[in-house]
Amino acid sequence: MSKKSQKPKQKANKLSVSSFLFILIFAIGVALALLYAFLPFFKTEEGKLWSQVCLYGGIALIAVGIVGIIVCIALYRRADRREAKAKKERMEMLEKQADALAAAQTSGVTYVPAQEAAQLVTVGAYQTLEEKFAQIAKMDRTQFVIYVARLFSRKGYQVKLTPVIDNHDIDMLVEKMGTVIAVSCLLANRVLGKEDIVRVRDGRMYYNVNNCMALTNMYFDRSALEYAQVERMSLVDRNLLANDFMN
Repeated sequence: MSKKSQKPKQKANKLSVSSFLFILIFAIGVALALLYAFLPFFKTEEGKLWSQVCLYGGIALIAVGIVGIIVCIALYRRADRREAKAKKERMEMLEKQADALAAAQTSGVTYVPAQEAAQLVTVGAYQTLEEKFAQIAKMDRTQFVIYVARLFSRKGYQVKLTPVIDNHDIDMLVEKMGTVIAVSCLLANRVLGKEDIVRVRDGRMYYNVNNCMALTNMYFDRSALEYAQVERMSLVDRNLLANDFMN
């Protein structure tokens, strides 16, 4: 679990403990007040001093308990509002991402939602390759697909994004000079093997396209290279992505 996800839980636990303590203080204050009101000892001359301690101590504890409980309630409500706001923002972001993909499928692929722009690398030479790949490592898969689509569009390809779900591991169909290529974008943090690209060949047959390409931000091992050679697949690894697309 990340540190960011642990912090809200830690705050909630501290708030629960604080609420319990203030309720306990309030209860002790009420108990002291009841003792002052009903215990006969406090009506006698010997209990006069203790009655004052009990009375004023009980009033003070009740006051502290009430103030503390009110503060805890206010903090609970603020936390609920923050959680509701964060949930709303997450939903809006997901809706905008879905709208962006729908727009890309019908009107091109150069559009990137504003909230994603800061997380995407700059197309062109504004950043170094190390900076570009550092930003790619922070992307989710949808952002990586949109970024790759922009790269193909920049190279003069006509790009059509496939459905997000059940796309048979083909993320887009790109066309240039009459040649159509089924492209699978493999965002990874490890070296990819044959088992990672087998479904790309199956996806090519589903879309009835002769050419297919597996593109990744990492590298392919020997099993993937040999399989791609037999199946006549194109492989674009980190080096080719940098040299042929990102510069």
